[in-house]
Amino acid sequence: MNQDETSIGEWQSLDGDPAHDRTGDPDVVFAHVSDLHGQLTPRYQVYYDNPTSKPNFEFGDDDRVIKRGGGIPLLAAKLDELREDDEVCTLMSGDTFHGSAVTTYTDGQGMLEPINEHVAPDVYVPGNWDYSNEAVEDGNFVELMDDLDAMVLANNLYDWETDERLYDAYSILEVGGLSVGVVGMTNVYVDRMAPSFWEGKYRFGKHPALLEESAQAAREDGADIVVAVTEIGLPWMVQAAKDCPSVDVMFSAHTHEYTYDPIVVEETDTVIVESGMGEALGRVDLRVHDGEVQFRHHLYCLTEDGEHTPDPDEEARETVESVRAPFFEDDPEFERGAGTLDRPLDTIVGETETPLYRQSFLESAWNTLFNDALKAYFDTDLAVSHGFRYGTAIPPGDITLSELYTFFPMAAPVARGVAYGQQLTSHMEEFLEDNFTPYPYDQEDGRVRNFSSNVEVTVDPTAKRGRRLVEMRIDGEPVDPEETYSVATFRRPGDPERDLGNCGFPFQDVKVDDGTIPVDVLVEFLEEHSPVDYEVMGLVETADDGGGAQNTPADGPYPFIQPGVDYQGGEAYCETSMIPRGNDFPEEGRNRSAR
Repeated sequence: MNQDETSIGEWQSLDGDPAHDRTGDPDVVFAHVSDLHGQLTPRYQVYYDNPTSKPNFEFGDDDRVIKRGGGIPLLAAKLDELREDDEVCTLMSGDTFHGSAVTTYTDGQGMLEPINEHVAPDVYVPGNWDYSNEAVEDGNFVELMDDLDAMVLANNLYDWETDERLYDAYSILEVGGLSVGVVGMTNVYVDRMAPSFWEGKYRFGKHPALLEESAQAAREDGADIVVAVTEIGLPWMVQAAKDCPSVDVMFSAHTHEYTYDPIVVEETDTVIVESGMGEALGRVDLRVHDGEVQFRHHLYCLTEDGEHTPDPDEEARETVESVRAPFFEDDPEFERGAGTLDRPLDTIVGETETPLYRQSFLESAWNTLFNDALKAYFDTDLAVSHGFRYGTAIPPGDITLSELYTFFPMAAPVARGVAYGQQLTSHMEEFLEDNFTPYPYDQEDGRVRNFSSNVEVTVDPTAKRGRRLVEMRIDGEPVDPEETYSVATFRRPGDPERDLGNCGFPFQDVKVDDGTIPVDVLVEFLEEHSPVDYEVMGLVETADDGGGAQNTPADGPYPFIQPGVDYQGGEAYCETSMIPRGNDFPEEGRNRSAR
């Protein structure tokens, strides 16, 4: 018996009912790696005491804990352990070639040998950040995919000029005596992130019918079971599970959710899981038994003190050390874009009295610190940035240069400009629509805009479109729509000349500091202000007469990034069926245009 079998749980039907025979072996074991974000070695991560699904950790009196784990050597060792006992199909959802100094300064190439040699995925589905290296002149997404040993699947990725699909939509794998159809679907939001990631190169199909279309084609090709591997986000996938009955199991990614308990959609007998962020490994066992498909699931959090965490794989450790070694030399001499790395990554650049992390939705201490650093660097009225949720945790103590790069691994220059108050509030309203719309297919990726600590925002998640921003205040004063404000942010490659920081409007008096990237600004701020002491301050609040919104998974049910929705209980703002039942599905490639 596999040493982890007692932890996996008992067999269930795809509608969640217990199987009559709750023992026995699987026909196929799927291992799911997602959102690695350049994590080669163990890092700290924050884990929450989620009320509906939580890890088996001791939380004590707190609602969260920080633990160290993950990295290629631990992932490789766990995968080898599973492969000893079962026939394993390893699935990998993207955002692999981004997320650290190593990925930034090697165009993602530093991840190839560790992935190919030690993780050895059977299937790879690209994520939105896998295209990010295109933002620099020497970036090439296709070359990275070509150098992967895994089969790359993406049913909605097309060449810009020819409209030809770049990769197969699905594949039939013979595993454990079963014909398994694996459908791949890459992120549908890339065209909303940065033009340099995609414009003139790729088009992205958005319609969820593409998922059902590919699943039906796989079944026509003889698949006994169909699974989908995606990098779009959990709310999107749960809705797709309701609308796409031909898929048995959906492996979600992008929103960094930890589904310790799988989500079961009874209407279509579909199971959805998401496997965290790099340091976790999702496992789904499937079998055909008593004439039906049955499953069991376990999510391994590979923390260094974890019950099911093996010793690191020694060969993988040596590979990782060889890849990272040049970055720890006295004078690394790496350059890319606007960035220069001239100090070893283990250089201590500051200190924090409180933990820093940003696995949250409305506000995080880390994003506030970053914006305060930008504001101080340019001496502006405020600063604004993405509400990024990737990045690991930093416990109280020293902060290294390497850790800063995990929070902002982009070689884009910082910049400042002048904006009208109306532009700022309209911009915030658009982001609130992206997150609080009751229609999951219209949501983007679970983050609102974050500002410096002198900016306070009141929102109403339940208000109608265009009315969710109740008030925005700078230094305690309501934003004047006709007043101008100086704003610190950064320049995204490929954006229009006067558009900064993904704001989507033209700034006045734009000044770009071409030799300074966000990490440089953070280093300067930490050198002056360490030890820093940042916590969630309540900068984003909900109106007294409006709906509430949870900031972290500890505040309510998952998936927490769509506040007010409990998919496990079947309750939502608005039940939607975006693809009417019984209707013909559209022709192949419908809505493939990125516009």
